[in-house]
Amino acid sequence: MAPDPVIPTDPINPTPESQLGDRPDTATGATRRRFLQGTGVAAGTLVLGSTAGAGAAYAAPSPRHALPKGFKGTIADLKHVVILMQENRSFDHYFGSFPGVRGFNDKQALRFQDGTTVFQQKDANGTVVTPQVDDGAWGNDHGAWGDVDHRKWDLWVQHSGTSCMNYHSDAYMSFFHSVAAQYTIADQTFCSEFGPTDPNRKYLWSGTANTETGNTDESNYSRPWTTVPEQLQQAGIDWRLYSDNSGDGRQGYISSWVGDYGDNELKYFKGFDPEGLSADDPKLRPGTGLIWRGNAMYYSGTTSPEDDSEANLDAVLKNLQDACRPGAEHPLPAVSWIVAPYNWCEHPGADTLHGERYVKKVLDILQGNPDIWDHTLFILNYDENDGKFDHVLPPWPEPGTAREYAGDYPLGFGPRVPMLLVSPWSRGGYVASEVFDHTSTIKFLETWAAHLGKPFRCPNISDWRRSIAGDLTSALDFAHPQPGPATFTAPLAEQPVSMAADQMKPRPLSFHPHATISEDPASGTVTATMTLTGGPEDKALSFQVFPDKYQAFSNTPFTVTARKPREYTWDTKATDGKYAFSIYSNDGFVRSFAGQLAPAGETAGGLPRVEADLLKGEGARHEARVKLTLHHRGGGSKPVHYTLAAHDYLGRTQKVTVAPGRTKVVMWPTQEGYYDVVVTADTDSTWTQRYAGRLATTEIARHH
Repeated sequence: MAPDPVIPTDPINPTPESQLGDRPDTATGATRRRFLQGTGVAAGTLVLGSTAGAGAAYAAPSPRHALPKGFKGTIADLKHVVILMQENRSFDHYFGSFPGVRGFNDKQALRFQDGTTVFQQKDANGTVVTPQVDDGAWGNDHGAWGDVDHRKWDLWVQHSGTSCMNYHSDAYMSFFHSVAAQYTIADQTFCSEFGPTDPNRKYLWSGTANTETGNTDESNYSRPWTTVPEQLQQAGIDWRLYSDNSGDGRQGYISSWVGDYGDNELKYFKGFDPEGLSADDPKLRPGTGLIWRGNAMYYSGTTSPEDDSEANLDAVLKNLQDACRPGAEHPLPAVSWIVAPYNWCEHPGADTLHGERYVKKVLDILQGNPDIWDHTLFILNYDENDGKFDHVLPPWPEPGTAREYAGDYPLGFGPRVPMLLVSPWSRGGYVASEVFDHTSTIKFLETWAAHLGKPFRCPNISDWRRSIAGDLTSALDFAHPQPGPATFTAPLAEQPVSMAADQMKPRPLSFHPHATISEDPASGTVTATMTLTGGPEDKALSFQVFPDKYQAFSNTPFTVTARKPREYTWDTKATDGKYAFSIYSNDGFVRSFAGQLAPAGETAGGLPRVEADLLKGEGARHEARVKLTLHHRGGGSKPVHYTLAAHDYLGRTQKVTVAPGRTKVVMWPTQEGYYDVVVTADTDSTWTQRYAGRLATTEIARHH
């Protein structure tokens, strides 16, 4: 018999690279990197220590905190936002083995009804496939996109093939891992749409794909809705898009070491169409023109070397380099987007190595001017996952949610994608775990623009999406900047980053989810109530409910706000009085409830019942805790013997006896707000409850 699915099992231990054998793709990838490494770049190990001190995004600096020269300790210190969106990688593919994030060691991951976890995917024959290290080149196989059936998260291999489970080794990812270890990685960032590149990039530049779900009609200036760059232009905020414009004509982009791979989405929008404009049209004016800033002119010629040389990088990034030089004719503006040529953009089969070199070049350019580096937020994100496995459930709007469905096709969210935040306000080795998507970058620009006194609001972001996705400020600490240059592992080095055990610290959050159950023997129902406490006024979280037994495996979404709790009801009359279901939300939230509903009026034996309350920390006196009130209900003279077991984080196994008619309280500890405890009782072998998640550990403080 399979183990009870509400009792978690240990996560998978991915197969080491040395055990993979001699598959051609693995050998090819490793040999390619070693060949490049042999051209004169020495491998090295970057050793990192722990850096303490997380703070709320808008917290005032401590009276004893000495701000670096030139800093006010507020968002006013931010002068430039630079955004680079690369192609087609999932979070697990790049960072599943990275310490401190929700990766392959995630003990709060989705469990299937047979007791296996989301890391144990089955092919059409029932063979289990788990994540494996693979540093070779690989193709892309999206399989099915966001069909509702895939929302059970158990069809990865059947949809996208066995290779979708593979991930890159720590050594192969050493450059990106060194950036994450010194700055901030967001481990709950999702692509905006369960779809391909172009729709997701439209979300980055305009807040919506307007129900588009495919890559069609590229660079044809046809989309009529407004973009964020146009809004910045109207608000008087300087901006620019940096890309290589090699190509031929209206839609003639080149897919090689030059050009933009059609990824400059501004060329998709009507507002950037240069057709019929005279040479002196204001839209084309260098420095200020809308189309000039967007580099949205027709493709024209090729002037860069078409190879992977440093000369090519210098050429395709020339405009960015020029903008970052002191005294530049067209200095780096407040907001910049960067678009890479195909072979530098990491899209399969363009490899990670060249993407690392491209990103390193961008960072080197920014670091080359300390006045820019010390006042810039660099955002590296990825448009979509390209069919590569990621284990975390994305938020999912209920059917009928306004502007989030194309017919019965749910647009958002898609799987997790990487996001790295590099700035003085994200430095120190942090993990940001608020839910973000591509529109979060727009929301951050809105927040910053309001501070600048040049407000704008993107009209294209749906109300649901605005409530679900944060604005990135929870990932930043403007009160405690850490400016100055940084050293990153050389992209050609093949050495894992050496990190202290406690290197990565979670950024605090100002809200937390909760769910409790109540039983009604008279109606034969068990009802779970899902709630949200704290956070901004319009904050929402996505909860998803899965039957663990007795019903067909399925996923039911609920959107919960502080003002609008939601309820899920299990009718035990259809399941012989039994129930077993789990509720999942982001950042490790799990509730599992199982048992057998006693018939109405039956009081012969002791029945277990738990009240769970989440208690925020109270200054230095009390840490955030989970208050578990254990009840004995029903008749008889026998006590209820409870067992409380820590499945993760702090806590120890406790045996608690509750006499008839009595209660006992257990204060369960948390680790920086995180908790995971499983409660069982001896009077009912089917009864178990699990509480896992994170409590709010900071108040939200708005900057004025």
